[in-house]
Amino acid sequence: MFTDLSLWYSSLTPTLRLLWVCAIVSSMIFVIQNVLMLMGLGDMDSDTEFDVHTDFGDGSADVDVQADGHEGTLGSAGVFSLFTLRNFINFFLGFGWGGISLNSSIASRGWLIVASVACGLFFVLVFTVMLRLVLRLETNGAFRIKECVGQTASVYLRIPGQHSAAGKVHVSAGGSVHELAAYTDGDELPSGSRVKVIGVIDGETLLVE
Repeated sequence: MFTDLSLWYSSLTPTLRLLWVCAIVSSMIFVIQNVLMLMGLGDMDSDTEFDVHTDFGDGSADVDVQADGHEGTLGSAGVFSLFTLRNFINFFLGFGWGGISLNSSIASRGWLIVASVACGLFFVLVFTVMLRLVLRLETNGAFRIKECVGQTASVYLRIPGQHSAAGKVHVSAGGSVHELAAYTDGDELPSGSRVKVIGVIDGETLLVE
């Protein structure tokens, strides 16, 4: 099997060797990234270094990709979120597989590389747009405690008066019912009372009357 692979690799042109190396290596890293992300083990945003050596027949070429820092940043600037490890992988994924797919249609080596780069950039664009849509959906569906202000709530655990201790209320916001701690500046509010939310004390506590 390894002999057959070696013979097949030797039969490729230098350009195709580059494309296959980029496609296979980026695919492996892409799969590992997503498996780790689904397992909740991170998004491969720590220091990472890849070193790929391949012989193109007319010399040796080294591909050395280093990533240092966190996903979504460029050094300490915190800008240019396109320049992330994930997007580098997405680029080489499109570059490799796009070039392999177009190889039989484009005879010129130069134009094939140009088309492969275009495929890589397209992959980056598509994955970036998809990620932002997912994050936007998560943000839109997230509960914001400020949405409770002005809503009517039901006292679940009595709320001592004069802001002396917290009770609990059930309040409907964001399409669902939430149980939150609550204080009141007035008299004690017994369980079952209907109250109005007049303010937010912190991220998990309301002020009611």
